[in-house]
Amino acid sequence: MAAIIDGVIIVLLIGSITYGYLVSRKVRLLMATLRELEPLVDEFSSAVDKSQTSVAEMRRNIEVAEEAPQPQAAPASAPEEAAFSSRRAAPPAPEIPGLRRVRDKKELVRAFFDSADTARV
Repeated sequence: MAAIIDGVIIVLLIGSITYGYLVSRKVRLLMATLRELEPLVDEFSSAVDKSQTSVAEMRRNIEVAEEAPQPQAAPASAPEEAAFSSRRAAPPAPEIPGLRRVRDKKELVRAFFDSADTARV
């Protein structure tokens, strides 16, 4: 009876070790893929930042153009102009102890890869 129990334990241990090895290989492959994607994520982050800057500049230009005196035109029933509203402006989140606030996307991407590297060590 003891030999049967020992055999079952050995088989289960071998299965667990094999499963752990396979998961480890998949995680290493995933990390290598993420490392390859890091430049693309950085480029995307830069493009998003640039588009946000462009939108802010366009908004400023619109405000300046609206403030400038315009020539008087014949009174006509002009429809109201559509107002631009951004859904990105959210109320400030409350401070949560233990969490680090990240200011931009590049910092977020770097923090992700730094935490991934420290988790592997």
